[in-house]
Amino acid sequence: MNPRKIILALLLLFQFTSTAAPLDLIEFGIATAPAQTEDGLDDIWSAWANQGKVAGFKETPMAQERLRFFTDPDPEINAVSKSGVGVYRLGLDWGRIMPEENRFDEAAIAKYRGLIQKIRARKLKIMLTLMHHSVPKWAQAKGGWLRDSMKDHFLIFSKRLIDEFQSDVEWWASFNEGNIFVSLAYAQGLWPPGETRTIFSFFALGPFRGEAILAMDRMIDSHIDLYHWAHAKYPSIRIGLAHNMARYRGKHWWDQITADFLDRILNWRMPERARGALDFFGFNYYGAEWIRGSRIDLDPEEEYSEAGRAVDPRGLLELLREIHGRFPQLPILITENGIADSTDWLRPAYLVEHLKGVEQALLEQIPVRGYFVWTLSDNLEWSDGYCPKFGLFSVDRRNSLKRTPRKSFEIYREIVKSRGVSDDLRSRSWKLVQDHRGDSRPFCRSEDGVTGLAIPRVRPVSGKDWRFHHP
Repeated sequence: MNPRKIILALLLLFQFTSTAAPLDLIEFGIATAPAQTEDGLDDIWSAWANQGKVAGFKETPMAQERLRFFTDPDPEINAVSKSGVGVYRLGLDWGRIMPEENRFDEAAIAKYRGLIQKIRARKLKIMLTLMHHSVPKWAQAKGGWLRDSMKDHFLIFSKRLIDEFQSDVEWWASFNEGNIFVSLAYAQGLWPPGETRTIFSFFALGPFRGEAILAMDRMIDSHIDLYHWAHAKYPSIRIGLAHNMARYRGKHWWDQITADFLDRILNWRMPERARGALDFFGFNYYGAEWIRGSRIDLDPEEEYSEAGRAVDPRGLLELLREIHGRFPQLPILITENGIADSTDWLRPAYLVEHLKGVEQALLEQIPVRGYFVWTLSDNLEWSDGYCPKFGLFSVDRRNSLKRTPRKSFEIYREIVKSRGVSDDLRSRSWKLVQDHRGDSRPFCRSEDGVTGLAIPRVRPVSGKDWRFHHP
């Protein structure tokens, strides 16, 4: 028998007989974003909300305060520390640090320095994101990533932050989901500045590149320039992306043509162009996007998060395999994984089943080195407002943002402490799903699969068995 097959067979045997396959190679973390958690922001999202473009924003108590992370970070930092994770992924707001072109707010930088020192004092490592779905208002007024000048603006900002904080940061993510920002801000019109364009803006045929493609390419060009500058100055720095990836699946064979196009453009164009300028492959995974015709399909037989992402733990392993096949030398960080679920009926099993996929990837020698849950506390989910609840903590906006841990917070703590997923935990988590089959859950997506709702409609827990299954 082939020795390699013998080794694989022994690894699989271990997986089936062990009660807790270890995740010892994983750095566990929790991920957040400044535009969702900070208060006192005069940013593009406040302006967008005041135009009525954020679902239910004006009707939500304390909406402008988001989570008060800038003026009162202790509740968030304490909770992250209590979770037992080793890494806190956060960002610094570009517009707060550069309120005007070529002018830095030194007081804001000093405030952020103190915040980072608080985190470090808790023995937490830091991943810092430079652009997380928000640009300064002055930069947006100049055209944002639709203009070449944006590259210089981003580099001025990013170089200053690296100079300030490199000694305190283990990983840098230049862009969070640049593909999603471009799609929703410059093509679909759902995010500020609300630009709308045809599908042709995503076409790249020889010398022709549509506007959306050009915007994504500008981001990656900026990333590459920053990468080479940073490595020349700080040789040990680690820089990558936090790139959104989904399993694009067609409901019929003809829909798969569209799904394959989206996979090529949205999943792979940006990381492939950054090849050679990545110290790790970071990606955010929430599930499958089922395509029917020209739109996202909401199949009644599938299970979905409140935010409209189809639950698909198997898809995470498939992406890990493909990433490793394309970038075999890079460590992989799952920089976001989570589910919007205010009931907390699905979240325990969601976390457990996705981590079973990570365990399988490790058995296959895929170098997964980080797993970050999205997110700590319910917050502003961009244009969807406060309807989708992604938090391990619920937030009472009628009671001074009081945080209450959900059961899934304790489950994540249990996983982090044991460095694995026990058979008992897996059984308990799935029983919770089964106990609620057919029960109604809030759902924050309209029938088009894209538009957010201020007041959720209801959707029953599906009867589908979406657990991770071995290949």
